[in-house]
Amino acid sequence: MLKHLFLAAGQWLLLFPVRVVLILLGVLVVPLALPFVQSAGPWVPFTQAPGNWRLVTLPAWAWLWSNDRDGALGDKRGWWHLNALFGLGAYHPFSMFWWLALRNPANNMRFSPLFGCPVTECDYRYWGDENVEDRPGQGGRRFLLATHKRTGRRYYGFYGVWQWSATRALVVQIGFKCEPKDWAEDYASDPSRQWAGMTFEINPCKDIS
Repeated sequence: MLKHLFLAAGQWLLLFPVRVVLILLGVLVVPLALPFVQSAGPWVPFTQAPGNWRLVTLPAWAWLWSNDRDGALGDKRGWWHLNALFGLGAYHPFSMFWWLALRNPANNMRFSPLFGCPVTECDYRYWGDENVEDRPGQGGRRFLLATHKRTGRRYYGFYGVWQWSATRALVVQIGFKCEPKDWAEDYASDPSRQWAGMTFEINPCKDIS
């Protein structure tokens, strides 16, 4: 395990600054790309809000900063439509900018082999607790390694939750967000769901209520 910890630290130290730079670039790229958005598929009603949703994406040259699952209009439930800043709704260009550049920056990064783990193409092993959640009574520590079956590429992720009050916990999640339960899911209806992206979260006082 010690060897894998060193390899994981090297992977995270290499990818983290690249990821940060790409996220920051999105603040410039998204406004330049928004006038050229592309729409696909029919309009469908939001599942939990008035109004309609359709997939609206940035042009191909700005693919990394687009969102192939939710598009520029936010989630299909309509939560973003109801909660966009200043009550502008999901259709306003400023709301699209905020969703793509700030709330979900460089979202398509998780669909690239460098910054995303394709679960169905990998084997996995872990050390520590199988189930770790940032919920009351469900804390623990887990270090997971996913290995691509064809290329041998490794994806490391650590998730730790130390609950210190009824509603607060120290939460540390670094690397790829793979969980053992991911391998039990069926992705046939939506293969894009298999991709586990990266995260770098250290929150000493996270609300877990």
